[in-house]
Amino acid sequence: MNWYGTAGTGSQSSAGTRGDDNDAMTGMAVMVDATIGKILTLGGAANYQDTNATANANIITIGNPNTAATVQKINPMWYPRSFANGVIMPDGNVFIVGGQTYAVPFTDTTAVMTPELWNATTNKFIKMAVGPTPRTYHSVGLLMPDATIFSGGGGLCGSCSTNHFDGQFYSPGYLFQADGKTLAARPTIASVSTTKIKLGSTITVTTQNTVGSFSLIRMGGTTHTVNTDQRRIPLKPVTAVKSQYTLSIPSDAGVALPGYWYLFAIDTVGTPSVATIVQITP
Repeated sequence: MNWYGTAGTGSQSSAGTRGDDNDAMTGMAVMVDATIGKILTLGGAANYQDTNATANANIITIGNPNTAATVQKINPMWYPRSFANGVIMPDGNVFIVGGQTYAVPFTDTTAVMTPELWNATTNKFIKMAVGPTPRTYHSVGLLMPDATIFSGGGGLCGSCSTNHFDGQFYSPGYLFQADGKTLAARPTIASVSTTKIKLGSTITVTTQNTVGSFSLIRMGGTTHTVNTDQRRIPLKPVTAVKSQYTLSIPSDAGVALPGYWYLFAIDTVGTPSVATIVQITP
C-alpha cells in the first residue's frame, strides 16, 4: 500500500503491507466510514487475468498521511471474486455482487451468481438471493437514491455472447419488515435548510417522523468494477428537537470531498429514507 502526494511533482511513500494478503488486482475497495479512514477490501487476484480469485477480506484504517495503515483480517467472503462490485449502503453494510472465481475478461465462465452482504457489525458475510445474469468484466454496481442497488452490464466486447445490456435492482432487507415480504414504513426527509453545504458547516434537517441517524454517501462512479468515488460519512445529530435535527459536516476536504452526495435519514430499526441530493462545496 502507498501514499501519494500531489504537491510539486508528486511523491510516494509506503503505507505498509496488507497483512498476509498478496496482490489483489481486480478486487474491491470500499470506504465504509470516511471520518475514521475505514476501508473494506475484498477479493481480487494475484494477476489481472487467467488466475484464481481470492475470497480474502480486510479492514484497512488510514490515519495521518504518510503513516502506516492498520490492517485487520476478517472472515472471508463465501466466494472468491474478481471483477465484482462492492456497494456501500446507508447503514454502513456493503452489498457485493458479481465477479468470477477465475478471472478471464470478456467471459462468463466461473461467474458468481450469488450476491453477499457484509455486515459491518459482525464482520461476517451473508448470502443473498441469486441473481439472474452474470455480472463480470465491465459490470457496474451503484447505490440508487431510493436505497436500492443497481447491478448491470458486463462484457462490451464487440459482438460476443457475453455482452449484457440489461440490469436489475436489488431491494435490500432494510426496506422490508421482519417477514421479508412486506415493505417497511420509511422515514421521510421533509426539508433541508440548504442543499449546497460548505465544509465545516451545519445544516438543519426536518423529517416527518423520528429518526436515529443520518448518512452521507458520495455518488458513485465505477469502471472495471472499481468505484473510487463512493464513500460514506455517518452523521449523528448534534441537536434534535422533535423532528428537526442539526447535523455537522466534516471540515476536512479529504473526508467530505466536494461534490454531490446522497443524504439519507435512517430510523431506529435501520430503514433508510429516500435520499435528498446535496452538494458539498469548499
